[in-house]
Amino acid sequence: MDGIAGTQTSTRMVRLHQRFPALRFMSGARRAVDDTIDLVRLKLDALPDGIYQPVPGIPVRKAKRSVGTGSRWTAMEPIVERLRVRSALDVGANVGYFPIKLAQRGIPSVALESDPKCLRTATTAVRRNRLDNVAVMDLELRPDTLDLLPSTDCTLLLSVWHHLVRGLGFDAATDLLRGLWARTGKVMFFDSGEDEMPESFGLPRMVPTPDVWLTEYLLKTCTGGRVEHLGRHRAFDAAGLPTDRALFAVIRETPDA
Repeated sequence: MDGIAGTQTSTRMVRLHQRFPALRFMSGARRAVDDTIDLVRLKLDALPDGIYQPVPGIPVRKAKRSVGTGSRWTAMEPIVERLRVRSALDVGANVGYFPIKLAQRGIPSVALESDPKCLRTATTAVRRNRLDNVAVMDLELRPDTLDLLPSTDCTLLLSVWHHLVRGLGFDAATDLLRGLWARTGKVMFFDSGEDEMPESFGLPRMVPTPDVWLTEYLLKTCTGGRVEHLGRHRAFDAAGLPTDRALFAVIRETPDA
């Protein structure tokens, strides 16, 4: 019945627009005003340093992490295709680059973010790309919010873990990682700040190398997963200076159907 009622409502609206051309004008004017407001807000939120990711559909020229974002997606996309990922969650999605790229492949995605500027930009980007399979979720990942997150085939935890360690401590950050992995049916993509981060972040010493230490840490924390190293990609340290970080795919050995 709901579907029939919805169809009848849509038909009535079409007839109203046909009978009253002014309604079409008002709708078009409203869209034009909304687009103008979006552009102004986008430019304000991009000040002073531009946006972080080169998210599709956003007319902001400067994206701080353009190279590293693109190279990560190039490394991740074949695995997403190989594992036939059907749903995804990006924790700390920033302005929504990865959820939008996934959604454009037909993969429903959740973009989890708590920064107001990033939320506004991500929401606008989803709308400008005319996507109806991305949910932008205003939420901070914490021990008390973990259970609110959905289970998905794919989880992205990119440049977030070191912030969890700094804010909550190593043990709590590990518990959150373990909880995210429990909600991941097929693959988790992971990278983190490494030895370039200052002592104030409280990261452990990653010996003999960050690549080796993080591989062993992921294997121990993400039970039932195997780790693929996806190369090193451009990033920035706490002072904004360029560096590079290892990207990993943790693949469940017996993925959920």
